[in-house]
Amino acid sequence: MQRKLNPTSFADIRCAADRSSDWDFICTYTDTDGPRKIGVAVRGRRVVGGSGSVPVDGVLPDGPHMKAPTPEAYARRASRVCAQRAASVRALPDPKSRYDLLDIGERVISLEELEKSKLAGIKPPDGERAEVSAFLGSIDGVQRAIETWRDAFSRRNASDLLRAQARLTAARRASNAAARRLGLSCRH
Repeated sequence: MQRKLNPTSFADIRCAADRSSDWDFICTYTDTDGPRKIGVAVRGRRVVGGSGSVPVDGVLPDGPHMKAPTPEAYARRASRVCAQRAASVRALPDPKSRYDLLDIGERVISLEELEKSKLAGIKPPDGERAEVSAFLGSIDGVQRAIETWRDAFSRRNASDLLRAQARLTAARRASNAAARRLGLSCRH
């Protein structure tokens, strides 16, 4: 769509074959956010998939030609992603007001969405696809529980807040258990 609206902004796209990245081509271009890159998979003369764009110095998600990693290699990569999110959450300021608390809740949800997106870009081991899918789904459960808690908190309803807190605790427990089954150090 952007290309149709402003075709000159896409005039600087450059693509190069790069099978070492597990993509057929890596394309770079300049966007309003700065230089970006995408991975492109082709079959014959047709584009069959793309990675989504990341900053040019960022890491692309695993390409379609990547061999499935060992469970240990997957756990190392996924745990690094979780550690980045955990460090970002710990760096958030302590809330000084009710509004700060609501804002921090939004930031945590945003960090968890980014974490889930990065985790979804890591190819899981062949025998653990269902478990990885369940773990990614458990992150959604935590996010929904945070939103429920935030809504109850903003309404100042004590009984709803207690139910929401119990739901959040259960969602975090389920997500942590799913992570442990995969050998991950992720904790929500």
